[in-house]
Parts: sequence; structure tokens; C-alpha cells
Amino acid sequence: MRYYLDRFPEAIDFRPELRGYVPGPNFKPRFASDDPAEYLSLLQARADSQGAALLPLTGGTVQVGALPSPAMGIDRAVLKQLVRAIHQGQGLSVTYLAMRAEGPSTRTLWPHALLNTGLRWYVRAYDSESSSFRNFVIARISNAGKSEARSPVPSSEDSGWHKHVTAHVVLHPKLNAHQQAVVAREFGMKRTGKQWVWSVELRQCLAGHFFRRYGLDAKPPVPPSSHWVVLRNRAELRPYFLPGGSE
Repeated sequence: MRYYLDRFPEAIDFRPELRGYVPGPNFKPRFASDDPAEYLSLLQARADSQGAALLPLTGGTVQVGALPSPAMGIDRAVLKQLVRAIHQGQGLSVTYLAMRAEGPSTRTLWPHALLNTGLRWYVRAYDSESSSFRNFVIARISNAGKSEARSPVPSSEDSGWHKHVTAHVVLHPKLNAHQQAVVAREFGMKRTGKQWVWSVELRQCLAGHFFRRYGLDAKPPVPPSSHWVVLRNRAELRPYFLPGGSE
């Protein structure tokens, strides 16, 4: 509080009856935005963690309910090794439990980023087995140890991470006018000509997960009852769709 008062004394007023401070007439956000998505993301994180670390940011008076997520099965030691390897630019020898393999495989990864798809956590890394940059489900790494081998390819050459694509998400054409207004509002779409559009810039390595999450990769024709939105530039983005059955 002292830090805030020293820098923005005009922003808050002291109320003796409350024994605390309240926003003043000149208050405006300084360290956070007034975007609802930011606050709701903090509430979601608090609900997921079931911990008290975010209470000072979200307030303890707002009760939050959320659907339970899988425990993820992420090994604490593995996560520490991944984060350390990213910080230090080092490789790791890991045991990976791929769904399409008959058993565990040992490979060397050179990780440089973590990814979240809303369902799982991944590590983005150069892979010795496939000689390419790939996403690996962190929960499927059963152990990890430091590797002295140098990465054959620097992370700066990971085009899937550095290059972006833009998805133009539009309303299903068979929604009626009222349904279109409801869905456009829910998705925060903007009017472009005669069409409501949600334009989303995505890293190439995350694009397929985005399409899968919103059912945008479903084979047409799709019913409006289950697919409120569709991809306007589907043909352009089809190469980034995930293989069937994967996430």
C-alpha cells in the first residue's frame, strides 16, 4: 500500500469508518487493466489451484465455482528440470510416454517454451528423434535428466513458434438473427462489412489446438446446434489442423 500511495496519492482515499482505502474520483488502473478477461482469468487460476496465493488479487468475498480439471499428472521434478533447461538453454534426456507408441521412448529434448491449450500443458522443444521442433505433453514425461549435448538447431529457427497465422472465426450461416447477435456478443466479434468476425492471431504451433478447442476443424457440413462458429479461411488454415484423435 505504501508503494502505491507514494506513486499515485491522488488515486485512492482513506475512509476512517472502513479503516482502509477506497478508489478516489481520480482512480484509474495502474498495474492492471479494467478488462474483464484479466479478472476472470485470475478467478479461474484461483479456482484451479484451490490455494490462497491469489486471494489478495481477486478478493476473498467473491466465491468461485469451476469444473474440476484432471490432476494432469505432472511430475514436480520434471517440471523443475524443464524450467531450468529453458532458463539455461540446455538439453534434457527424457522418457516420453507417447500415445501412439507401444511403450516408453528415450529421447533428448532442447526445450525453449511452455504452452497451455486450456486442456493440457506442453513443452515446446527440439526433438532428437524426429529432428524437428514439436509440442510434448508435460504429463507424459516420466523423468528428465540434464544432457550435455548441444542443440543441433537454435530455438530462433523454430518457425512453428515464431511464425503466426490469423484465424477469421465467423458465425454459422444457419443461425437466425437473434442467435447471431447472442453468439457475436459472447465471442466479442466485430462487425466487418456484413459479417461478424473474431480475428485471432495464433502461433503456428498452437493453431491446431485452437481449432480443436472450438470445433473449427470439424468436417463440414456441421449443424448450427453444435457449431455456432466456423472458420472463414478454413482452406488456408487446414494444414495446421491436428491429426484425428490427438490434442
